Amino acid sequence: MTAQAQPVDVPRKPFPWGKILAWAGLALLLFVTLFPFYWMLRTAFTFPTSAFKNTSSLLPVDGTVINFQRVVGLLDVQRAVELGGTGQSIQFFLALRNSIIVSALIVAGQVTFCAMAAYAFARLNFPFRNQIFAIYIAALMVPGIVMTIPNFILVRNLGWINTFAGIIAPTFLM
Repeated sequence: MTAQAQPVDVPRKPFPWGKILAWAGLALLLFVTLFPFYWMLRTAFTFPTSAFKNTSSLLPVDGTVINFQRVVGLLDVQRAVELGGTGQSIQFFLALRNSIIVSALIVAGQVTFCAMAAYAFARLNFPFRNQIFAIYIAALMVPGIVMTIPNFILVRNLGWINTFAGIIAPTFLM
């Protein structure tokens, strides 16, 4: 004789409202974060004179790559003026090169000086080490914007306005 299977009530899982709300919140956050980048690309591929004609369109209006040609310097002066520009060269690659140089030197300087400070505080015993460390930590808590005017005055007094040194040196010990 064989035993017959008895139906068993399987408890229903509650509807996962929490997960749905979490995913909806993440989707909204993703949209709010990425939409400005999409809009920037949409505007970049829009013809300059058409940029403000149909601002509700999600696709580029009169799609073109002429804006990129203008930035890179592939347009002649007359054509750039026709498109609403001044005709002056944008010098994109000079700005890119300067940004790479400044950022690389700032990173190298900060890593070097921070490593030296970390070694001194971790391995060396010297008088007032804890007090100096507390001052160091307190200085890190000062917002960078507070130091803008004092840094400008220092850079101006050193004659470093419009130089790489004027940009790089104040950030070495931050």
